Amino acid sequence: MSAAGGDNPALDPDWESPAAVTLGKQVLLKDAERGYIKASFIAGDNFVNRGGRIFGGFLCAMLDGLCGHAVRLTHEKPGTPQVTLELKTSFVGRADQGKLIGEGWVRHRGKSIAFAEAELRNEAGDLVAKGSATFKIGV
Repeated sequence: MSAAGGDNPALDPDWESPAAVTLGKQVLLKDAERGYIKASFIAGDNFVNRGGRIFGGFLCAMLDGLCGHAVRLTHEKPGTPQVTLELKTSFVGRADQGKLIGEGWVRHRGKSIAFAEAELRNEAGDLVAKGSATFKIGV
């Protein structure tokens, strides 16, 4: 853990939750000023549904994580708590095992509510899922 986070991982800007680690999340680019995050995820054998594609719940978790990370980047005080109030997901393409690249951005941010969007693409750049989320800040 970095010195910035001390004993509280929420204060460390580079700390990832165990859920994000399970999803194979790797941050590629972040811009706190814009509330923007770009990250990759690794969808392995254990992410596959009966049809041989990535289970939609894992894609939802990736999108929620991207939206949440984008919002977290905009907090003035590190470690400010937030929770997802709503997540809408659209599955628009085929999601197979392997690397997925996601982008998340803040659409609007108020004092206690934020709105964010995210997209996931396969390595060829094809859109596989997109989502939007509403967050309660400072819970």
